[in-house]
Amino acid sequence: MKQSLFVFFLVAIFSVADLQAQNEVIKDDIAFRNGDHLLSGTLILPEGANDVPVLLFLGGITPWGDFHPNRASFISENLENIFPQSGIGVMYFSPRGVGSSSGKWQRTNFQEFAEDAKAAVKYLKQRREIDSSRIGIIGHDEDAWVAQIVAAEIPEDIKLMISLAGAPYEATRQLINEYHSKYVCDGQDSTAALTKATQKAQSHENWVSILPLTKRWRHMKMKQDFDPANYIQALKVPSLFLFAENDGEVYSSWALDAFDDIFTPGIPDNFTIDVVPGANHYFKVADKCYENGEGSIIRNYSFRFKEILRNWVFAQI
Repeated sequence: MKQSLFVFFLVAIFSVADLQAQNEVIKDDIAFRNGDHLLSGTLILPEGANDVPVLLFLGGITPWGDFHPNRASFISENLENIFPQSGIGVMYFSPRGVGSSSGKWQRTNFQEFAEDAKAAVKYLKQRREIDSSRIGIIGHDEDAWVAQIVAAEIPEDIKLMISLAGAPYEATRQLINEYHSKYVCDGQDSTAALTKATQKAQSHENWVSILPLTKRWRHMKMKQDFDPANYIQALKVPSLFLFAENDGEVYSSWALDAFDDIFTPGIPDNFTIDVVPGANHYFKVADKCYENGEGSIIRNYSFRFKEILRNWVFAQI
């Protein structure tokens, strides 16, 4: 009896030690180049692992070209705390002109952002610990458009693409979406709010075309003619599109209608489209209109969002 207990005790110790070893990760600051631009980032890998798949995350930048207050917690809670412990690496980097990365964010267009992301993919493919055939790309908000461009243009290098709260319609309509949400949350009738939002969006775009004086206005001028439809149609890799029920910046109903317009014969088999209930633009649990307040920063991320994201990645990677 004593011998059996001793053997059980040893097995338990080594099992816990093995589990802890599997959960240990290495987090490194990295840098890579795209032409004249030096871009800085972070790479998290399971310690001692080989042939590791990696998820490249793009997102978390404000319309002024700064880190969004939600960026660090989004990456930590939804990526770093989930995937490296399960054998999947995570990489993210600062766009041009943000953080330690060189360049001018406000003077960079979506194609140039995509070229930077392609350079990040190239960097990952050169790392000996990484399985170069299993690199996925994730983009949030406008960076979902960048992820779509990359996956559409270099499908041979991308295992999967995830678009988080990325509008599947043109940038002008997305701006109308934002204004409409604001007016409705201020108590205005939806129909009247849509007319007012359309007029304001057009006026705003006219001003930024003539006088792009600030970083935000220069960025708005850059994106005002952008339409992601052609890139979405070109996607051949497994692609997940997630929207949030209470998102005031990208209405899930408008998004679903846009997919019906883009794919009149039906949604492609390689697409998965879902709406996270009770979540806002950052996939935090919040009611409609709540995200307009500063309290949105301290809200909890949706468990359902984490579940959908995790399960889909595990099934595809």
